[in-house]
Amino acid sequence: MWYSFETERLHGEDDMSDIAKEIENAKRIIAEQKKRIKDAQKEAAKAESKLRDRQNYILGGALVKLAETDERAVRTIETLLKLVERPSDRKAFEVFSRLPGCSLPPQLAPDTSHE
Repeated sequence: MWYSFETERLHGEDDMSDIAKEIENAKRIIAEQKKRIKDAQKEAAKAESKLRDRQNYILGGALVKLAETDERAVRTIETLLKLVERPSDRKAFEVFSRLPGCSLPPQLAPDTSHE
C-alpha cells in the first residue's frame, strides 16, 4: 500500500470529526436527560403539593364537622381564624354558615393617621 502524509492528514481529520460528533451527541443526550430530570422533579413537586392540599382540605372538613359537637374544636377554629390576616382570606370567613358563632368580622384598616 502506498503511504502518504496527505492520506494520514485526511484520515486524522475524519477521526477528529467523528470525535467532535460524538462529543456533540453526548452533550445533546446530557441536555435531554437534564430536562427529563427537571420535568420529573416538577411533576413530583406538583403531585406532593396536590396531596398536601387534599390533606389540608380533608383535615379542615373534619375539624369543622367535629366543631358541630365539640366545644374544643370550636375554640380551635376561633384561634385559627384569628391568625387569618390576608383580606381576601378573611372575606371568605365573614359568613361562616357551618358555625355561625365563628364568623369573622371584616378586618378594619390599620390606623395610619398620626396625631
